[in-house]
Parts: sequence; structure tokens; C-alpha cells
Amino acid sequence: MDSSLHIRLPKELKESFQQAAKDNHKDTSTLVRDWIADYVAEHRKTDEETAADLYVAGYRLQQELGGREQIDKDFVKQLQEFSLTDQKQFTHRILSMYLEHDLTVPAIVQKLHGGFAYSQMFLLGLIGEKPKDSV
Repeated sequence: MDSSLHIRLPKELKESFQQAAKDNHKDTSTLVRDWIADYVAEHRKTDEETAADLYVAGYRLQQELGGREQIDKDFVKQLQEFSLTDQKQFTHRILSMYLEHDLTVPAIVQKLHGGFAYSQMFLLGLIGEKPKDSV
């Protein structure tokens, strides 16, 4: 049985959302349902799936930057240090890299704050080989 979800948001945001959906030939209810489904799926992932997704995100960034040979070794060393000592700074440097190169930040990158293991998987993807099952 279907049920409703009632949310509060500023009138201007609601109107902007409705207009953007209309301009893109999308139904607002469908967009919200899809976002909720994506959110639930993302947060139900196992640690292994999340780690694999982070590896892929790192690898895709590597490719956007021109391949493994183009990755600055000093940048990698800095990221390695931050992954061990300061997760916030690690995430900040990664996000800065996306912004400096005008790239879209993948949603999975939000998981980098999850700790050493997740940041290491992203870093391994950034300097590693193409993943076997994806990309």
C-alpha cells in the first residue's frame, strides 16, 4: 500500500523545484521517490561494496586527470599522510581537486569521512589499475 510523506520547505524552494522539474519534463513525485530510493540503497551497502565504489571513484578521478602517469606524486603523498592523521583535510583535498578541475563530485565521496579504510580505497583507486568489474 502506498503512503504519503509530508515535508516542509520554503515556498521559494518548492516553486524552484517544481519549475526545474517541469523544465526537464520530470514529475516532482518521481524525482523525490527516486532520490529516496537511491539514498536508501546507498546507505544499505555493505562496507565491501562501499569500499569498492570508493576505489572506482578514485580510479575515475585518475582517468579525468589524464591517467595514472599524470597524478602528482607529492599530492598522493600528502593524501596518504592526511588519510592517517586528518580525515577532514583528506576529504577537503579530494573535493578541492574535483572543483579545481570542474568535475562533478560523485555522491560516494561523502563516505570518505568514514575513516582510514575508506580513504585508502579511494587513494588506491586514484593511483591503481582499472577495476576488473566496472568503469
